[in-house]
This record gives sequence, C-alpha cells and structure tokens, in this order.
Amino acid sequence: MNKLLHRYARHMWLPTTVMLVVLVLFSRYAKHLSPVGRMLAMTGLMASYAWTGWAEFRHMQCMDEMRRRLEMEAMVIAFIAGAGVVLALFFVQALKLAEVPFVAAPMVLFSCYVLAQLQARLRYRYWSL
Repeated sequence: MNKLLHRYARHMWLPTTVMLVVLVLFSRYAKHLSPVGRMLAMTGLMASYAWTGWAEFRHMQCMDEMRRRLEMEAMVIAFIAGAGVVLALFFVQALKLAEVPFVAAPMVLFSCYVLAQLQARLRYRYWSL
C-alpha cells in the first residue's frame, strides 16, 4: 500500500468507522425515538462528525507544506462553493420554485469537494496523495 495512504488510513480509520456506524444507527432508529432521544442521537452524530474533522485536521498537520497548502485551498474552495450551493437549494425549496429533496445536499457537498480538489491540483499541477 502507498505509504501516504497507509498513514492516512492509520489516522482516520477509527473516527471514520465510528461516524459511519453512528450515521447508520441514526438513520435506522431516529424515526422511532422520542424528541429527546432524537436530540441525543443528533448530538452523538455531530460529536462523531467533529471527531472525524479533528482527526482530519491532525492528519493535515503531519503533511509537508505543499500538500497542506493544497488541502487547505481545496477545503476553502469547497466550503465556499458548497455553502453557496446549499443556500441556493434552500431558497429554491423555501420559495417553492422547485422540489429539492434533502438527500441532494450531501451529494452536492461531496461534488463541490471533489471539484475543489481537482481545481487545486490543476492549479499546482500536483497529483500525488
């Protein structure tokens, strides 16, 4: 396995696995919980998401300067684009211009992240992990 990919997997496997397990449990059982239970389940989901973000940030601190710069630029671009597109989807839904399913938001955010990664890598001409 690639050395950098192995290091990434070593840093991220536990937080990512916990987040996925919590997400599956939340999506499976949230409908059957009371409002307080839903709030607690959502708190657990957000805590696992925060842990994954913290682990990603710690992993970025182990990178060399070029990889760190590339990741930060891609994350900033993805955040700006993703927030704008999700806000636009919200207004399209709120103003009843079109029916936008909630499931579209994660796909839009993931697409923004992938496109931001491609844009940053094209800018720096840097294709290594």
